[in-house]
Amino acid sequence: MRSPRFRASASLLIIVSASLASCAITPEPSAPTKQVTTAEPADTTAEPADASPLTCSDLVTPDATVVALIGADGVTPEVTEAVQPSHALEHALLTGAGGLACSWRVGTGQLGIGAEQGDWAYLSVEVLPDAAADWVPPYAGDVPSEEHRTVGQVEATTSAGETGWRISAPVASAWVDVRVTSSGVITGGSRFENAPLDSVLDGMMPAAEQTFAAVKAATTEQLSLPKLTFREDEARCDGGLYQLGIENALDLDGASVEYRLLDSRAKTIDGLASAVEARIGLFTCELFAEGFGTTEITVVRDFESTIGQLAAMPDMSSALEPTVLDGSVDGETAFQARREDGPRSPVYFTLGQTLYGVSSDGATTVAEAIIAQTR
Repeated sequence: MRSPRFRASASLLIIVSASLASCAITPEPSAPTKQVTTAEPADTTAEPADASPLTCSDLVTPDATVVALIGADGVTPEVTEAVQPSHALEHALLTGAGGLACSWRVGTGQLGIGAEQGDWAYLSVEVLPDAAADWVPPYAGDVPSEEHRTVGQVEATTSAGETGWRISAPVASAWVDVRVTSSGVITGGSRFENAPLDSVLDGMMPAAEQTFAAVKAATTEQLSLPKLTFREDEARCDGGLYQLGIENALDLDGASVEYRLLDSRAKTIDGLASAVEARIGLFTCELFAEGFGTTEITVVRDFESTIGQLAAMPDMSSALEPTVLDGSVDGETAFQARREDGPRSPVYFTLGQTLYGVSSDGATTVAEAIIAQTR
């Protein structure tokens, strides 16, 4: 954490004295002396407080990132800035929502979305300003965690399990999460294997303390981070999302179908990701066909620039493969995600100013149907 800088300079005190005396040819009694003193001026030399938005280097020092990612062998790892592919979309949406997303890695990196194999671990620090009132504790298994630690002067909730380790709390006006994830937690071979679960949380404490202190000390201007435009219109599964076109693309052959709208703003917030989704207005059109499974179409209006950010993130070159969709035009982009946990590889694409994600068997065909119905 970089401590706030205060620059003090000596005040300039100016006292001007003048003696006025009368003078005449014949001596006369001297006129009373008149003292003239100027008022002390305001200190114009002090520089204003830093109003530039917080950055990742303001939150966590390099030493703290190393401590958080030291494995059970105690060897000091080499840490690099990188984003875990499984969490990359959340990372990008948080940034677009006006939040700050920071991430570092040790090891070779996750090769694909959902991949458990390899030798990697990630530390991520996420801050969503003006979301403290929405904060909920992280889950430990299927229920909210009841484990706590005092971080600085803040009572935080911690969790540890198959999804990793987390320290989370409302800090000043912000929602703050500090998280460590690792390969091999489920399948075995994690760099933290055989270490007590609490020891990983112990290693995360310096990063959490620095982050909490930086956010707590930040001004409103420093927490006013760049953001994209949020959806203002009604969420609807029509137009390019018209049900019949989606059914035809999937060739459902008369199967019983249910098509429903899931608006993030109508859902109960259960974590930082869902708080971000509610803020930006993300919604999902979900089609369930008996015998064919579920197709999920995620829609984020005015977030088309996010796909470029997603593709440019470190570690994403192995997780996203550029693809061309029929009906797309210059300036529109599409990627097929590489998954390691099943055939349902999502397709992310832009259409006009909207970012779409399609998770389905036949995701490319569904994406092309959306484009055809829109144009």
